Amino acid sequence: MTDLTATPIAWEHSGDGEFPYRAEVDGRTLTVRVNDFPAEQLYTLIVDGAELADLDDWPVSWRRPPVPNHLLDLVARPVTTDLLRTWARRVCGVTTEHAAEVAALLGLPAPTQDDLGRLFVRPSPPGTAWLRLFMNERAGLASVEIRFAEPSLTRAELDACFGPSQNLPRVHRDSPHVTAHRVTAPDAPLSCTLFASFWAPSTAEGPEPARHAFQVSLRRDHQ
Repeated sequence: MTDLTATPIAWEHSGDGEFPYRAEVDGRTLTVRVNDFPAEQLYTLIVDGAELADLDDWPVSWRRPPVPNHLLDLVARPVTTDLLRTWARRVCGVTTEHAAEVAALLGLPAPTQDDLGRLFVRPSPPGTAWLRLFMNERAGLASVEIRFAEPSLTRAELDACFGPSQNLPRVHRDSPHVTAHRVTAPDAPLSCTLFASFWAPSTAEGPEPARHAFQVSLRRDHQ
């Protein structure tokens, strides 16, 4: 095991969300599986079909392959209200606990883990600074969080797509304004709440209709 994690291995991308990496070393077939993080360790190294070891981090000596073009195409779409509505409805139906499978249900490549253990889809969609999956140890997907590089969606556009939003209480006067929309899908076991965050002057009515959201979160809820 130590020899393999210390060996400079040039991995290939398989295109499979659960088993995204494979390589050949000394006649052996190596595969990396992405697990149910954080309930399980992030990766499992599989050699010739047998599980060899679980890994918390990607070994420094291993070279991760670039994301294939067909997966890059999945994140080439800008985040519009129509795309958010599609994602919100799919979040309502998520039953898998695997981050890679959640990403696939949203039409996204498998997320990668940063040094702090956070799961990000890379590259993130156009116009966004990042897209992050929050996974719960017991319940799987907790939320999908999208931070915009430059705010683009207005409150009016979100209200037109999801219906009138609810103003949530602010933690303190310097906190952003947050609005909420409840989303359901036919026959889905759960519901979803879309939260939009705005920097706006403090008013009783919350952010103005023309104000742009700098962040949107899709939280997976029980009915």
